[in-house]
Amino acid sequence: MRLAGLCLGVGALAFVLASCAPSKKEGSVSGGSSVTGETAAVSFDKPRKPTGDVKVKLITNGISPFWDAMGKGLEVMKAELGIDATWQAPQQADNNAQKRVFEDALAAGADGIGVSPIQADAFAPVIDKAIEQGIPVITFDSDSEKSKRLLYIGTNNYEAGRAAGEEAKKLFPKGGNLVAFVGNMSAQNARDRYKGFLDAIEGSGIKMLQDPYEDDKDAVGRARRNVGSAIVRYGDKLNGLVGLYSYNGPAIVDEVMKANLRSKLKIICFDGEPKTLKNLEAGLVDVTVVQKPYEFGRLATEVLYLINRKGLTAALSEMKPELEGMGMKIQGSVIDTGVEVITPANAAQFLKSLKDRGLEST
Repeated sequence: MRLAGLCLGVGALAFVLASCAPSKKEGSVSGGSSVTGETAAVSFDKPRKPTGDVKVKLITNGISPFWDAMGKGLEVMKAELGIDATWQAPQQADNNAQKRVFEDALAAGADGIGVSPIQADAFAPVIDKAIEQGIPVITFDSDSEKSKRLLYIGTNNYEAGRAAGEEAKKLFPKGGNLVAFVGNMSAQNARDRYKGFLDAIEGSGIKMLQDPYEDDKDAVGRARRNVGSAIVRYGDKLNGLVGLYSYNGPAIVDEVMKANLRSKLKIICFDGEPKTLKNLEAGLVDVTVVQKPYEFGRLATEVLYLINRKGLTAALSEMKPELEGMGMKIQGSVIDTGVEVITPANAAQFLKSLKDRGLEST
């Protein structure tokens, strides 16, 4: 797995325990305010439920093939631990819809909840209320920096964005005009990813023609319409398209092929939905930066179980060797799972590695 330069450095475990929230640095994944983070860490440092059944709930930010691998990771850890663990997506990619799913999980007696917030700031009070009720909450895939969540598991999205930006510079050595597409810029992963991309292309001659198109609630349908709108609006001025969310890649390819513009437009994607991986093999995508949703599900389930059984300190201590063995690092309240850069040149090898693990997407 190509992780060099894309994983956060090792943070001393003592630092994790002393401050669940590191101070925020530009371009880093941070972990809430120093006061609330410390309070949350201390309150969950002792075993919450040392015996008896443990019920874990993971809540995604919407419905997408991207989450299938996450679900498989959850199922693997569920079987290994012998616990009640399930995952659910809101029917709409809407903050209120996600809040209802979260509150239903609390009402059903969840002992630990993992969530990928649709709106980072707006969801913070929902997380904080659960924490105050004694329910451990972590985030995965996308963070809620201002909340009291105990831990974030997932990609350092700023560094992932930088990785995509570095690939863009290879594709456009003399500069070019690009447009980006995303679900919504209220999500922390979208903000961090785009910021990393912008920082990487600074001074390269690559120009973003406008702020990212946002797909909001109608993900796939509007994603395609947005690509079509960009193609019509910018015409020959447009050189490349950047899909920041998993479903953006297939939507971009569909519209570019429909307009017969593949020879004129470079395509940069994130994630490895089945269609994106097939498009890569066919040479219809130039590069995609893939995450590890399988590990999101597996590790989130494991850590929520261990927090209940042993407390936060012991949970992280027990998981540290496993994480380091996979090239993942703990820094503050973040477990960075890393990314890989996939191009048509290494797509076949990457697909084989997925198949060997029983996965069709990532």
